[in-house]
Amino acid sequence: MKTNALPRAAVLAAAACLATIALLMAWPGVSARAAQGSALVQQVPVSFTVSNTNTSRVPCLTDGRTYTIAGTLFLPAGPMPQGVTLYAHGLGFAAYFWDFTAVPGYDYALYEADAGHASVVVDRLGYGVSGKPQGLLSCIGGQASVLHQVVQDLRHGRYRAGGAGAPAFSRVGLVGHSAGGELTEVEAESFHDVNAIGVMDWADQFFSPLAYTSFAVDGAGCALGGTAQGPGGPGGYNDFGATPADYDQVMFNAASNPAVVAAATAMRTKDPCGDILSILTGTAIDLVGGVQSINVPIAYVWGAQDALFLDALPWAGLQEALYLGSPRVTNIELPDSGHAVTLGPDSTMLERSMNGWLKSNGL
Repeated sequence: MKTNALPRAAVLAAAACLATIALLMAWPGVSARAAQGSALVQQVPVSFTVSNTNTSRVPCLTDGRTYTIAGTLFLPAGPMPQGVTLYAHGLGFAAYFWDFTAVPGYDYALYEADAGHASVVVDRLGYGVSGKPQGLLSCIGGQASVLHQVVQDLRHGRYRAGGAGAPAFSRVGLVGHSAGGELTEVEAESFHDVNAIGVMDWADQFFSPLAYTSFAVDGAGCALGGTAQGPGGPGGYNDFGATPADYDQVMFNAASNPAVVAAATAMRTKDPCGDILSILTGTAIDLVGGVQSINVPIAYVWGAQDALFLDALPWAGLQEALYLGSPRVTNIELPDSGHAVTLGPDSTMLERSMNGWLKSNGL
């Protein structure tokens, strides 16, 4: 005799899934969005209390004060995942680099959550709605130390999440773009507390003349004291790229969507001068026994048309070769992309490639 009854295990699993969704929907401050018309993704506002101190391998100055790091936790529909990935943006951006809504189709965090991966995207110290020290008292070592504190808070549930209890995660990944990629390396080699890392469009050598010119112009403005980070904000900040056109030349390429370029350029943010002035110190530490000590899987993502690195050299392969301690380095080449890979013409390829890498690492 035929029956339409579902197996008891399937019924219980469906009930558990619905209960989890109902709980998340009731979470204070939570909003839900549909990714590409698929499953609902939960977005929970989160904040972390951190100390702007430097306990990393890169020597540089911080002010030792307490600040708040603000961001969003993206949760896939269904049971609470055991793993989460923390994302660190680079110079000239903020959390919107990973959660870009100005033009449809470029929201990396939403895509990955819809694919089943939990993500935390934050405004780094000095950016967006996070706390802002005097810009000369932030630096690469301090920024990496702040990421370390956030990683530990994610592991132990020591943060605020939409006014409710914050989930703890047994596995934490760390992915950074550009200068955020350098921070990811420094965090991993200094603290060895993450399960996997992703480095996007960063290399510790083989910068192009355009990159050195951009750093020099930025650094010169910082040497003069920089400017304020917004109206009434602290001083000691400067733009990466003296003009919007300079910024576009660094971040994008001819194949980029003009609407994306215009929107991202309108949102660009100033960077702490101490970060800019300590970037090359960080690369020196990375090259001398630093990145070689990273002992977790690495995703190395690079745009083949990145203007910040020498296209006459296989800079990406040479950087990957430095990761001697990693058990597995995954090469992800984006052939038509410039520097800002989540906003480039290969954004869908990036999202799909990272989906596979995150799955393979329990994230």
